[in-house]
Amino acid sequence: MAIVEPLRGLAALAVCWYHFTTAASVFPPGPVRRSGTYGWLGVECFFVISAFVIPLSMYRGGFELRTGWRTFLAKRVTRLDPPYLVAVAASVVLLYASARAPGFAGRPPAVSVRQLLAHLGYLNAFLGYGWLNPVFWTLAIEFQFYLLIALVYAGIAARDAWARVAAVVGLGALGLAPTPEAYVVHFLTIFALGIATFQHHVGLIGARTYAALLLLLAALSAVALGPAVAAAAVATALVIAFGRVRVPRVLQFFGTISYSLYLLHVPVGTRVVSLGGRVAHGAAAQVVVTLGALAVSVGAASLMYRWVERPARLWSASFRYQLQQPSPLTKVPT
Repeated sequence: MAIVEPLRGLAALAVCWYHFTTAASVFPPGPVRRSGTYGWLGVECFFVISAFVIPLSMYRGGFELRTGWRTFLAKRVTRLDPPYLVAVAASVVLLYASARAPGFAGRPPAVSVRQLLAHLGYLNAFLGYGWLNPVFWTLAIEFQFYLLIALVYAGIAARDAWARVAAVVGLGALGLAPTPEAYVVHFLTIFALGIATFQHHVGLIGARTYAALLLLLAALSAVALGPAVAAAAVATALVIAFGRVRVPRVLQFFGTISYSLYLLHVPVGTRVVSLGGRVAHGAAAQVVVTLGALAVSVGAASLMYRWVERPARLWSASFRYQLQQPSPLTKVPT
């Protein structure tokens, strides 16, 4: 769908702006710092998008757990891990390089081998090690979702209509369980929104059922994660379901490099903000520094997309399920 890539781009830009202006805590209180207050909601938008795109890809490819789980995992690992591993390496290099820069006032870096190895399996939160990049925890959630969706796919795409609805409602209800943010269960209400949107998109549920699920899952999300998250997640689902507008090329571009930008903007861009923030007095100067950080991050992300992410995408696409026919329930809209 043409609208998905621009949505990814907007979500990545929102998270970038949040880290550059608000989370980094470099700028003093003021309008620029406040401008990124809700940028973190881009993460929740990513979760909804993934919960729509992943089952859609499985549906079109004819996924079956018994014959396709190895292929599914191979596709996800080869798609995500090469850029992720480059971002891990970049984080380590820039961490130690920054410590040698003149005027460095932080603590000397201390990355252990065990901490580094934990990144290879997205296990840091489970083993008690910190992430080298604050966005990496979301990749751990995504990977848990991949494992979960492989297990429950038969339910959300079942032949029985009631079974399909019950699967989504069950996932959403499970999201009410009091679990830490390190577990995918904590975010299941918004992942369920993306799954319901997938079902509606391919005709597994009708418009009325979809509307009822949106209302129910919005209420569950508001209870579990708060009104802001619920609003952002529902808005994302609605745009995916009904957005049919012509998107500017610049947003298509940001969507294309969104994953690389998401991975690199903290180790690259926040260092630009840290340096520029020392001399950025006033809102105008702070905006210039933030835009400079974004420009440098986009440049780095473009290079990583060209040399790492794009080849990884092609590699991932080369893995195909044994069954190449979509579900017989309905024709997939083009």
